[in-house]
Amino acid sequence: MKFWQIFLRKPYQGTWIFLVSVGVVVTLWAAVGAASQDDMAARLAKGEIIVSTQGTDESCIKSGEMTALVDAPPEIVWQVITDLNNFKSFMPRTMASRAVPADKLDAILRLKPTEAGEVERLLGPTPLDPASCRIPGGKYTVYFYSHLKFPFPASNRWYIIKGVNDETQAAQQLYRSSWSLVIGNLKENSGEWILEPYGSRETKAIYRLHTDPGGCIPGFLVKQGTHNTMPQIIKAVRKRAASLLGSKQP
Repeated sequence: MKFWQIFLRKPYQGTWIFLVSVGVVVTLWAAVGAASQDDMAARLAKGEIIVSTQGTDESCIKSGEMTALVDAPPEIVWQVITDLNNFKSFMPRTMASRAVPADKLDAILRLKPTEAGEVERLLGPTPLDPASCRIPGGKYTVYFYSHLKFPFPASNRWYIIKGVNDETQAAQQLYRSSWSLVIGNLKENSGEWILEPYGSRETKAIYRLHTDPGGCIPGFLVKQGTHNTMPQIIKAVRKRAASLLGSKQP
């Protein structure tokens, strides 16, 4: 009797059917994954900003993810998203923004201010240059204050976050910046930027956000605001990157 005839006989028959089934499932899953990647690549190539959000309408805690292309190399986009002191001039809703020195942070945490004006008085008139915290080719921490304008009837939000910037793979044009909430008048603000090269000169930017603004804001409005604001952020980054590229041209 040939081997394949033995294999098809019991008790081998069930094992054979199982292995074939698993093979079919894996093949189908791989095909779906490849199709999904191809679809995303086509959408990105058209300039689409791909946004998804999670969280029920009843909960104020929302998670969002955005993927888009920026027509600039990663090192230029990295300059944009780490230009903390100038966010107020190009990022949506930003009324004030600046890097925070460690001694000022200690005072703020000790005094526990409840309003943005108090925080800005404690920070003083001269902002810290975030470049002073930078470790080229390394990983480093920088604290950042921001005051955001929220639409009526919500009150504005302010916060200080701890940012961790990772340039350890800059030689491969890979950059990552993550952050977490330190203090503020909102309950949660954490997330990350991931930048990687795409094509000959573009950047694939992935932005993730986990937020809860607190207060009496209905969950569905938080979800809507998260979904609407993320495309505004990448559009601002695109415009700023284009401006930097233009200024570097001879």
